[in-house]
Amino acid sequence: MKKFICAAAAALAIVPVTLCACAQEINLADFISERRAQVYLYADDDIEVKVHISSRETPYLSDGYCGEMSDVCEIFIKFSQSPESVDAHIDGRGGEMSYMSVTDSFYLSFAGTDTGDSVVVDLVCDGEERSVTAPSVLYDGVISPEAALESAKSYDADCFDALTDGKNFEGEIYVRLLADEGRCYYYVGLTDREGNTHAYLVDGENGSVIAERTA
Repeated sequence: MKKFICAAAAALAIVPVTLCACAQEINLADFISERRAQVYLYADDDIEVKVHISSRETPYLSDGYCGEMSDVCEIFIKFSQSPESVDAHIDGRGGEMSYMSVTDSFYLSFAGTDTGDSVVVDLVCDGEERSVTAPSVLYDGVISPEAALESAKSYDADCFDALTDGKNFEGEIYVRLLADEGRCYYYVGLTDREGNTHAYLVDGENGSVIAERTA
């Protein structure tokens, strides 16, 4: 658990903000530029498969402005012995995966939405076919991305208020579901229009803020 918290907290950044009094209530969900609400995981001795289902802005820019949103499915695969080529499909959608040397893994993204309690990933690795069924990390009691966002706001209202101008939020928000050792968490990040990011790691069950860090 400590290893996970350190790794997640390393991605968190805080920017100093000035206090802002009497900020008007706005719907912060309108300013989410990435909302990851589903994660599927599978692992055995030979392969690790991770699938993210998100809605996020297109093009994907960390500039403090929320753009038009679209649904995206991302597949990450790591092998004990990496093949030369990998094709991956979910419900007939997918294609050839790209190798990422930094993480020694394969990656693919395409338009896709939540498939329920599990997802079947069909693979062709160096011409050999196999399929894996990855279950969702969600379980009863996990809060929604919007609830995680509200928890972060309650924890640090001054930061949110400082980015609020009337009925406008002068930044963009990322809410990403995370999972570790059978438990769920959320990354909640605020990016202003100067590129500064203030972020929180939120418990996926009770909504408490576990960590916040400066990049």
